[in-house]
Amino acid sequence: MDYLLDTQIIIWALEDNPKLKTSLRILIEDFNHQIFVSQFSLMELSIKLKLSKLPAFIVSIDFIANQLLADGFDMLPLKNEHIYAYQSIPLFEEHRDPFDRFLLATALSEQIPIISVDKKFLLYQPLVNVIH
Repeated sequence: MDYLLDTQIIIWALEDNPKLKTSLRILIEDFNHQIFVSQFSLMELSIKLKLSKLPAFIVSIDFIANQLLADGFDMLPLKNEHIYAYQSIPLFEEHRDPFDRFLLATALSEQIPIISVDKKFLLYQPLVNVIH
C-alpha cells in the first residue's frame, strides 16, 4: 500500500526519535509499502531550517533529501492536481497551517493515506484517510 508522510513524521524518522510510535515505525519500515515524501515537505523543512526552527538539524536540505532516498522513501513531486485539490480541503478555524493543508490536499489528490501524529489531521476524515 502507498502512504504519504507528514513532515513531523519525516523529522522523527530521520532522528530515529522515540516519540514515533512503534506501530507507525513498523508501518513505515515495511518494505511491502511505498512510503512517499512530498517535495512540499522538503520546502517546509527548508523554510524551518532557514528560520532556525529545527535546532537539532544541522544539515542541509539536500542532505536531508538524499538521506530520505537512501532510507528507501520515494519523493513525490509537486503536481498541479495537488494544488487544485487544496481548494477541496475544508478550512477549520482551529487548523489553518498551510503546510499541513497542502499535504492533506496531496494525499486527497493521490488518494493515499497520510501518516501523521497531529490530532488536527483527524478533522479531515473521511475526506482524507489519516493514519494516526
